[in-house]
Amino acid sequence: MSQARTATRTDPVGAAQPQPRGAWVVDAVFALAGCLPLAAAVFLGRALGWFMAHILRFRRKLVAAQIAAAFPERPPEERRRIETAFYRHLGLLIIEVLRLPRTTPQFLLENVTFHGTEHAQAALAKGKGALMLSGHCGSWELSLAAGTPHKYNIGIVTKEVKGALGQYALDRIRNTHGVLGIPRRNSIFQILRQLRKNGMIGFVLDQNVTADEGVFVEFFGRPACTLPGLAVIAQRTGAPVIPVFFRRDPDLRRHHIEFLPEIPWEEVHGNPDEALRVNTARYTKTIEEFIRRHPDQWLWLHKRWKTQPPRPPSLSA
Repeated sequence: MSQARTATRTDPVGAAQPQPRGAWVVDAVFALAGCLPLAAAVFLGRALGWFMAHILRFRRKLVAAQIAAAFPERPPEERRRIETAFYRHLGLLIIEVLRLPRTTPQFLLENVTFHGTEHAQAALAKGKGALMLSGHCGSWELSLAAGTPHKYNIGIVTKEVKGALGQYALDRIRNTHGVLGIPRRNSIFQILRQLRKNGMIGFVLDQNVTADEGVFVEFFGRPACTLPGLAVIAQRTGAPVIPVFFRRDPDLRRHHIEFLPEIPWEEVHGNPDEALRVNTARYTKTIEEFIRRHPDQWLWLHKRWKTQPPRPPSLSA
């Protein structure tokens, strides 16, 4: 019987963890992808996107249905163009993620352009850290890594990956570039520690959560159950909320990171819970506005509207 590997890795908070069985396979895939020249990686990514769209037809019905629901005013041929461009983006995204453990800081400096950094600098100048509002847009893992050469101290609050091997792969991708991954559950102490160091904490607010976890806000005209965690932290700490979005350049090789002006906190006097909902709705609207500008670069695979508000009881005649 084969033995599990006993080598160790370091998790985001520094504790040594044993590598899971099969970690060598993940390492080998990273190594092979990292050896690809950029032109070959772009070609492979486009080919992978075409294969997923036309051969595997991976979640094609879901993607098409969600695009149609989000953009009912757009003609069918335009929605099909968005769908095709999304799968091309998805293939490129997968290859970029696999290349990240071998991606150098120099590559990131040369191929990722920052916009609106004055907004991030103004937020950090307050000395309370910064809460970065974002979503699964563009090549988000590559863009997070690109902050390190620019001396940004970045953490990201995420859902834990199911399975030890998947978590190992994600840790390899992020730890290589000094991105602090903070598991969503029981994360408050790590978040506060990062803010006390005047660091940045990223929150992605474009994923469905269960009704007992989230609040319902409008997203593309439909109720979407959304985690209010960013609003909770902003309310308690006074740390500024700065939207930051990632997008791929039309040449498919370069990337852009755009910081937007701070979203000031909106008080709802006498009702703190309603304030959380109101501000979460404003954050979600900001994500929607970005997706409307770059619809092919959002993760349409995710069932964003899966959780729906309970229906009111029907009245008997």
